[in-house]
Amino acid sequence: MLVNGLLLAGMLGACENVNDNAPIPQTPTTASDRNAKTTQAVGQLIKDGNVSLTYNSQVPSALSKEIYDNGAFHEFSYGAQLISGKRFMTGFSNPTKEFSYTLDANGRCVQTVGDKTIIYEYDANGQLARYYNQQQPNERAVFTYKPDANGITNSLFAVTFYDASDKITKVLEFNYSLTQPIADKSPLNPDVFAKYVSKYLPIFGKFSGNLVQCSSEKKFVNGQKVSSVNYYHTYVLDYAGKVKNVTVKKYDGTLVSTTDRKYTIPNMAL
Repeated sequence: MLVNGLLLAGMLGACENVNDNAPIPQTPTTASDRNAKTTQAVGQLIKDGNVSLTYNSQVPSALSKEIYDNGAFHEFSYGAQLISGKRFMTGFSNPTKEFSYTLDANGRCVQTVGDKTIIYEYDANGQLARYYNQQQPNERAVFTYKPDANGITNSLFAVTFYDASDKITKVLEFNYSLTQPIADKSPLNPDVFAKYVSKYLPIFGKFSGNLVQCSSEKKFVNGQKVSSVNYYHTYVLDYAGKVKNVTVKKYDGTLVSTTDRKYTIPNMAL
């Protein structure tokens, strides 16, 4: 995440000139970053808005269920380089949908099977470079990264989506430094995947060590831009620097969402 990110010509131009109106995020208590592939046995996320999370009793780092307030839930089971998922709806004893994630030797997802079969490819840094529909490869999402201030790591800058006719349909862009960088102590997958892909499974590599503070969404029809919306993301952090609340608003102040998160309480016993 770049301290001078707003000064970069390519970084969310629409966010560059509204710096004075930007909300000031709370500063975490520590500046250390955590790789998005790592899940901690204590201090794990157990509530994200209307989603409750449970973990495997034998492998505490493995997500077991995503349970929604309406009674629906996703259940996960693990095999050799394979995660299988089932979706259950209220009132149904059998799963209403089944899906799977195939992993490589490094634990990164290389294929998901749900409504479509999606293939995932990674760059030399192990970061997701693109994914595409196996049956219609032009239907894809391409990931662009920019170097962080440390000159070592890279953060996700943009995701460009194409339809089966190879036309751009949407571009999402991300900025991590409206004021100052905020380390992401409990990273989730960004909302750039198919609906059945869990944002709580850390199997798509690292996208950034810091929290998004500004984003934009541009939509296209027949290759022509038809809309552009900018969003501010602000956070309340707990004593460990993990996100307790994330609030997203449009540039004009319109509330988009506010989400509370809860974590397991670390065992302080020696």
